[in-house]
Amino acid sequence: MKYKQLNKKIKDQIDILLSIGYSMRQVGRELNISHSTISRYKSNHYKKRKIDIRHKYNHLIDYLNSRYDPKVRSIDVCLNNYKRYHPHKPCVSVQQVYNWINQGKLTIDPLKMCYKRRRRKKRMSGMMNHFQWNLENRTVLPISLRPNYIEARDEIGHLEIDSIIGKKNESAAIISIVDRCSRMNWLIKAEYRLDYYTSSLIRKFIEENKIVTKSITVDNGLEFNTMGITAKRLGVKLYKCDPYCSFQRGSNERANAIVRRFIPKGKSLYNIGQQYLDDIAFKINSMPRKMFDFKTAYEIEFLKMNSGAVEI
Repeated sequence: MKYKQLNKKIKDQIDILLSIGYSMRQVGRELNISHSTISRYKSNHYKKRKIDIRHKYNHLIDYLNSRYDPKVRSIDVCLNNYKRYHPHKPCVSVQQVYNWINQGKLTIDPLKMCYKRRRRKKRMSGMMNHFQWNLENRTVLPISLRPNYIEARDEIGHLEIDSIIGKKNESAAIISIVDRCSRMNWLIKAEYRLDYYTSSLIRKFIEENKIVTKSITVDNGLEFNTMGITAKRLGVKLYKCDPYCSFQRGSNERANAIVRRFIPKGKSLYNIGQQYLDDIAFKINSMPRKMFDFKTAYEIEFLKMNSGAVEI
């Protein structure tokens, strides 16, 4: 098969046909050239005349570099605010911003984003057998018996609870409570990880803060062994997840990942007070969420409370 390079006349013809809306395949049929040849020419052509993004998006880049905060203000939030307050300025997609970050065109460090990059772990081949569920009073139930209306996330009051640990061999921990509907987050400082102590601490916190509680979902941690007593006193059902199935508490795990932005893994929890945890919870609950059309958890809770969906 004979090959020959494109001369200037054919290149000009390709540019003209592409500029008036012809596709590469149509141009190839018109000039009797393979469309892959046109694709390679177009790719090389635009690489040579590539324009620095600073020329067109200088204002957007300065805005992202100054406003992005990996703790409380993600790329999605920054772009949403930019479009709102600078509607006449040129903007790009979220994916394009991430491409710029990966290419080093922004001062944002790709290793210090909101969610750290981790290698995907291999899934376990098998599952442990279920624990022996306490079904005497129908208070402690397996996750498989959780009703569909709880899965729908249409009403507030269905809580997921987990513990966050600091350094190894430390007794201190943080109890994380998340509402499945509004994603409201509450954090409790626990000096010990004893089951009776943890259960009473959670019940006292819920009652003092008047948190709407209709059901509770926890994992199989030893600190939650006596949570059935707390659920019974609160008059709600307690659902326990399957072993090694953290995805069954997805809202809780995602909230814990956000808390880790403020308290990284391996940091001691002894010197962290309840006031600091309240400040972190306030910042998290004040974060605009893309899933809520950039509304905050406070706004979603207010809307649900005033829509008649919740009766106190």
